[in-house]
Order: sequence, then C-alpha cells, then structure tokens
Amino acid sequence: MPTATTIVVAREDFSIPGGEPGPEAAPADPGTQERRFFSLLREAKPDVVVLDLSKANGKGVDTILRIRRQSAVPILVVCDGDQQTARDYRIAGAAECIPAPLDIVTLNQALQQIVRVTRPATPPARRETDAVSFAGLTFRPRQNVVIGRNGRQARLTSAENRLLSHLVANPWEVQSRVELADALYGRHRPATDRAIDVVVNRLRKKLDAIGEPANHLVKTEFRRGYRFVSDVSAEA
Repeated sequence: MPTATTIVVAREDFSIPGGEPGPEAAPADPGTQERRFFSLLREAKPDVVVLDLSKANGKGVDTILRIRRQSAVPILVVCDGDQQTARDYRIAGAAECIPAPLDIVTLNQALQQIVRVTRPATPPARRETDAVSFAGLTFRPRQNVVIGRNGRQARLTSAENRLLSHLVANPWEVQSRVELADALYGRHRPATDRAIDVVVNRLRKKLDAIGEPANHLVKTEFRRGYRFVSDVSAEA
C-alpha cells in the first residue's frame, strides 16, 4: 500500500487473536474483552477492523452493530461464505465481507480498496489564528512566540508551538498522551510518554519565565494526561 495501514483483528466476542491470557490465567469475561477491544480502538486508531466471523455463533450482526455504535472505523468481515449472512453483515455496517478460508491476496486487495475509499484526502491547509489570548498572555503561533503583560516574550520551539496550539484549541478538556503525541509528531511517528512530558515541562518553564505560573495553566491529570485550564479568546 502507498501509506502505512493500521488494522485491528478481532473475533465475534471481541477477543484479540494472540492477546488471550496464558493457560495459567483465568479467561477474561466478555465485558472485559469488549472493554479491551474498544480501548485498543481508541489508542491504535486503526484504519480498518478485520472481524473474524467465520465461526460466529449467530451474533455477528450484534457485534458489528456494537462496534458501529461506538466507532466509525471501517469493518472488514471474514465470513463463512453464506450470501444471506454476508448481506446481513453489510446492512449492519460492514464495509466488505470476504469468505473463509482467508486468502492473503484477497485480504490485501480488500484492505487497499477500503482504505482508498474511506481514508480522507489531505485537507487544505487551514489558516492559522494570528493570535489568541489567555490568562493575560498573547500567543502568536505564526511567530512561535508568547507575550506577557509586561511585553516579555517566550520563544517556542516547533514542538512547543504545536503543543500550545493544540492545548489552546481544546481548553478545559483532558488531553491524553496519545492525543498529544498525534498533535506533536503525527499518528505514525512513535513518541514515548517521557517525550511528551519533556515538551510539556519545557513549555511550562517558558510560560513561567514571562511571569505567569504555568502550572496554573497546564494541569497534570494523573494517569490521564494534561488539561489546559484557561478560557481562550481570539485577538482582534
């Protein structure tokens, strides 16, 4: 494929092949498996979910509907080949159904077609806001600078600028480290939690240096991420 494609593979009961506990561990209950599955969807943000319903016990439609209620991710179903069942899966929300046994060439072609149709085109570059104000500070993202009440300036690195731009665009909302990694590095570039924390701490120090207590603006939410705690308004 021309670009990297992320997929998540699951069964009718939301279990992940290869993700089951070892034989010495108690099997996960259905509710736990479902929570793990949707947690993985939120974190991995896949392009396609491959749902193996080739040995489904009549609840494949329900599984598709439950995914569709919580996510718009395209679903590629591996089914038993029955045409009526495949039709029901498509009505429930599957993008495509391919019969088992699985052929890797057919799977690859189906994945390419789904991604080609559903992956959004690169949006046109949006016009950046010239300046926004919050807590007595003025942020000018085009100049990579924050200006304090007394005229003192804090120059931001590109990473710090992207971080602050994301935070001021989502004030009062908890931003997970996964969301911040997407904003800083893009979806396919790995970033550790430590890398995110380093950029946050650098930004805090620079805001603090121009006279604003940064910890009052960027709050740490334990095990959840960070929250920007200030109203934000556009500068005239």
